[in-house]
Amino acid sequence: MLDFNPLNKFTLLSIDGGGMRGLLVLHMLDYLEQKTGKPLYDLFDMVAGTSTGAIIAAGIALRLSAKDLIEIYRHQIADSFNNGHGLFFWANWLMRGTRYLYDLQPFVDALQTFSQGKRLGDLGLPGTDNHPYRKPIVLFTTKDLRTGNTYYLVNEGPGAEMFSRWPVTGAVAASSAAPVYFPPVTGNLIDGGSGVFGNPCQAAAVELVSYIDVPPENVLHISIGTGHAPSNRAEGEGAHFSVLNWVPYLVSSAIEESALQQALTTRAIYPQMDFRRYNVSLLPHKLMNELNVTLGKTDPLSLGLDTTDPAKLDLMGAIGWAYAAALDWQKPNVMPWETPGGREKPVIKNVDWKGSIFV
Repeated sequence: MLDFNPLNKFTLLSIDGGGMRGLLVLHMLDYLEQKTGKPLYDLFDMVAGTSTGAIIAAGIALRLSAKDLIEIYRHQIADSFNNGHGLFFWANWLMRGTRYLYDLQPFVDALQTFSQGKRLGDLGLPGTDNHPYRKPIVLFTTKDLRTGNTYYLVNEGPGAEMFSRWPVTGAVAASSAAPVYFPPVTGNLIDGGSGVFGNPCQAAAVELVSYIDVPPENVLHISIGTGHAPSNRAEGEGAHFSVLNWVPYLVSSAIEESALQQALTTRAIYPQMDFRRYNVSLLPHKLMNELNVTLGKTDPLSLGLDTTDPAKLDLMGAIGWAYAAALDWQKPNVMPWETPGGREKPVIKNVDWKGSIFV
């Protein structure tokens, strides 16, 4: 059996946002459950997530298995995005004043299938003499448009008094209400990834060390991304960008860069912490050559937040499982580019100033 925590440290799992690409993470976690022979709620003492990561974290705290959550994603969650993209879909979008693509109610209905009417304070089992904290502790992130502040929704520590009465469904929906895709929850709360916490690893680490008082040297922190699609452009391509190019570029590059910076900052702030960051690359050549994933006719770079095509969902599952199988789960302090199939390490390129107006 796999034992990724032989020193019996406090285990923290944090999961990025990424919509339906949460299936990548779930298949990795399914692998972990099968190889350890233990359920996720037993493997992790704290689970943190933004957006799709919040859905998964809530599911773990509600004692669901990865397989349970995979079924929920492939059916109920996918149904939230199954409005199609035909004439009727775009007509509805226009009738909403182009404010959001998907109605919130089907998504809320999907969340209610497993939230069981619970509140944040109900999540996790109460602490014991041997384990003085709730198990698992949870943390979700959401951003309040009224104040511009990010809230850290927790069931343990000083913040629990403020958020423990929040319904799980509402808290998870607030963390998942990505602008453009869904309207704000209660008109005010949006996806925590709208700020810098699309990757919540730093927020979770600070919460655990500074407010729950767990020493960083006693923490094993596993941070998992939902797949990396680089926003790199060809030499000089930016010179021809219009607003139609800049908007999607700025959105994708901001998500990509903030996720990386959160991981690097967490490692810098807590060098004593065993921090392991996993994030699979979605570049076709890396998937085929390093993970032996069969792509067929599907471009992995087309796997989006609202993907519902069964073949693409199958590919997400295959990628997540293959990446998990290739990892050395016992290797401490690892970054994605140190793993087979992981996202590539950032590089610096020389700038050729010859012939420019700055010479």
